[in-house]
Amino acid sequence: MPAPNPKRAVPSPALLAWYNAVPSVLWSALSLGPLTVFCYQHVARPWLYGFVVASLLVYAVPRAWLRHLQLSATPAVYRKLGVPAVGRVAQHGALVNGLLRRQYPHYRHVATRASVASLVRTTYHYERFHWVMLLFFLLVGGYAVGQREVGWALLITLTNVGYNLYPIWLQQYLRVRLHQ
Repeated sequence: MPAPNPKRAVPSPALLAWYNAVPSVLWSALSLGPLTVFCYQHVARPWLYGFVVASLLVYAVPRAWLRHLQLSATPAVYRKLGVPAVGRVAQHGALVNGLLRRQYPHYRHVATRASVASLVRTTYHYERFHWVMLLFFLLVGGYAVGQREVGWALLITLTNVGYNLYPIWLQQYLRVRLHQ
């Protein structure tokens, strides 16, 4: 059996970025598309700008506060809510990693202690982003209710759960699993 080609031991950063961009772009288009249409057609610009500013303030929330917003300290709660299923179709999820391992059998997203620490930092970054978006979706959804656009409010709420709430829980679940 020939020795493995060291150049094929791990995928290039560009290939990793490409594979992980696909689910990100897909989920973003499915969720942000309807939100964008509603904002463009129905939200008065001063309200929209206010919602953006209010939502962006979440970036100022310290990491310690995010720990207090954690749903559970055990993975069982997250499993009951189906959070691992979201992880399968997300960036660096089972689907993406499985596709990468077909070509690069030795590839592991988290292979060293340094990569674990990096992943923990990344989960906080992703969680904070989804809290910002969750608040923005909530504000726009509330605006839709105020304008008696119930169908839009329901659609925005549904996409908020899938695009923001579950990804928040996924980041928390990943940290809980890493600290076990």
